[in-house]
Amino acid sequence: MFPKNSNSQAVWASLSFLVLGLGIGLLVASKGEILENFGGNDLVRDETESAIPPDFDVNSLEIVDVSTDDDAVLGDADAPVTIVEFSDFQCPYCSRFYEQTLPQILSKYIEKGKVKLVYRDFPLSGHPQANLAAQAAECTGDENYYAFHDWLFENVATWSGKETAMEIMIQAAEDELGADIRTCLENGEMADEVNADMMAGRSYGVTGTPAFFINGKKLVGAWPYEVFEAVIESEL
Repeated sequence: MFPKNSNSQAVWASLSFLVLGLGIGLLVASKGEILENFGGNDLVRDETESAIPPDFDVNSLEIVDVSTDDDAVLGDADAPVTIVEFSDFQCPYCSRFYEQTLPQILSKYIEKGKVKLVYRDFPLSGHPQANLAAQAAECTGDENYYAFHDWLFENVATWSGKETAMEIMIQAAEDELGADIRTCLENGEMADEVNADMMAGRSYGVTGTPAFFINGKKLVGAWPYEVFEAVIESEL
């Protein structure tokens, strides 16, 4: 025979397992949300304040010897400051940089011949069309590269997550630039170029996007314009 309190013990045991299961479920869900938010290391640090964070120190930034490879250049090739950006066309924080920060860098520095920008590809595995977009931009050639770079960021809702993304990009290149990229894109002619950028990025310690090297000074994440300005000014 079982003792009289066996039923209550069984109930308590069942409740304990239920609570434990719920706890594990919440932990897994929470971790899944964290991983989704980071998007496979989409962002190391996200600063949205307009002022420079009090703990930011230009002189403490890691300095890395970074190559521009043979990638397209935006701005004067002889500009004294070079920004090498490792980025992903499907990354929301890269879009934030493009929409909020790059226009200010363009007007104050790039258009005045003080800074040049070199965009290098770092499409993340969690973004299904990012590699395709990177190849499409490469297929347009150096002369059209930044025009298509702009189109991809400005029209991300048009192609991102779409099964017809390739056709959309091919048509956009033709309509916007008069460029025929169909053969190049369908044959994956720029796949090696994109992969080479990714391998180079990893060798420089890039694990997420956006990642910037301003005359070699490593700046990772969606920092406000004032931070970029401080780093650029330290190099002029």
